[in-house]
Amino acid sequence: MTDDFGQQRFGPIVDVPWLLDHLGEPDLRVVDARPPGGYGLGHIPAALALDLHAIEIQRSDADAVRAFQDRARQVLDDAGIGNGDRVVFYEEISGTLAARGVWLLDYLGLGNGAMLDGGLQAWDAHGGPLTTAPADTRSAPSELAIDPRPDVLATADEIATSLESDPSSVQLVDVRNDVEHLSGAIPGSISLRWTNALGPDGALRPADDLRALYARVGLDPGRETITYCTGGFRSAHSYVVLKSLGFANVRNYAPSWTEWSARDDLPVAYPGR
Repeated sequence: MTDDFGQQRFGPIVDVPWLLDHLGEPDLRVVDARPPGGYGLGHIPAALALDLHAIEIQRSDADAVRAFQDRARQVLDDAGIGNGDRVVFYEEISGTLAARGVWLLDYLGLGNGAMLDGGLQAWDAHGGPLTTAPADTRSAPSELAIDPRPDVLATADEIATSLESDPSSVQLVDVRNDVEHLSGAIPGSISLRWTNALGPDGALRPADDLRALYARVGLDPGRETITYCTGGFRSAHSYVVLKSLGFANVRNYAPSWTEWSARDDLPVAYPGR
């Protein structure tokens, strides 16, 4: 990976020249992760439309996690995504929905996911072709087999145990905005809004700038890092960026503040008071 996220290899971030070079390869799937409506107005050729908001998780107990992974497998299977496929997710910019797709494939043990840096805006700027024709879907279902990875999905109980036994063992990063953080946060978490990773064009800032940004707030690439937000989408974005920068052990607390704030047995810090 070069410092501007140009890719010599696949994932977790690819740029437009990479996708232009590889578009149409038989094992490459492109997913339009934008909200419904945009796809019909124009999309990258052969891209599938996929609603990632249909695959949410609001609790991290064992039953909820099993239901989440079963739902995720079914949605991807119905879309014709198969084992061994490389999947590029995009939206208008380097956004949270595309990043959520990358994290989701990691969690399901499939890997091979990438976010298109700069999204459709960068695609247009490079003269990439668009079409309104729906994608030719494979015969579905694809009989997708998954092997979930708990090492990339943090749970509330795991975080609470770490806070109680050894708070320094994990770096918690709250990627919500300042108002949200000041109104209530997981104790000890660092506040760093996910949009700080983006430049004015909606693409990711240069890698060296991002490394300096995370170093300034005290993040250590060698320590376990857990990202969270409200529902695990914004935190998936920071998960992807940190992973791309070589952070060795990054996890997304996908139920995030939705779950944490609803449980009266979990501690809450109020940095704004």
